[in-house]
Amino acid sequence: MKVEKKPMSMTQKIIYALCFIGLIWAFIFLGTRNYKVKELTDSELFSKEYKTISENNLFQVFNSSEALTFLEKGTGILFFGFPENKWSNSIAEMLHEVSLEQNYSISYFNFLEERQSRHDNYIGMIREMDDYLRSDDEGKLNIYAPIIVSVIHGKVIYFDDQFTFVNNHLDPKDYWTAEKKEEFMNRLRHIINELKAVEK
Repeated sequence: MKVEKKPMSMTQKIIYALCFIGLIWAFIFLGTRNYKVKELTDSELFSKEYKTISENNLFQVFNSSEALTFLEKGTGILFFGFPENKWSNSIAEMLHEVSLEQNYSISYFNFLEERQSRHDNYIGMIREMDDYLRSDDEGKLNIYAPIIVSVIHGKVIYFDDQFTFVNNHLDPKDYWTAEKKEEFMNRLRHIINELKAVEK
């Protein structure tokens, strides 16, 4: 006995078409999201990148989406760097020391891969800091290491990139005298106190 198929009604066709379009949209949307599964804690991740910093640290490790959101509306300190950069290492050590002393968490973003891919979030970060960033010889803005940015509700109140372009022969160990280190750390203490007053 042959069973005759009933033709689909127009309503069924529309429902199937909408479901199909919805699945395609979900596939595209979810496939382009920047997911980062954190198997380690932030303090462990930071210590893994910066070998001289113990796991007893107060760093929050951001992905590109978190870093952009922080710059847009966050309050606190964000450290841009990467461990292959020798100045990032010396800055990380001082930030670590001050954050423990002040019991204040500092955010960190390793932007090196993002700079190479120029992901949308990276472009957004440039947009948020374009008044402070230096351009290269082609006039293109980029983020260079190390940079310390302090923001209050997304408004930049402090920007330090003094060690992004230094003489290649100048070594951090030679530069950071006790006096210079104390002066730099006092500046960080002042910023943290200003942020703590706002966060109360």
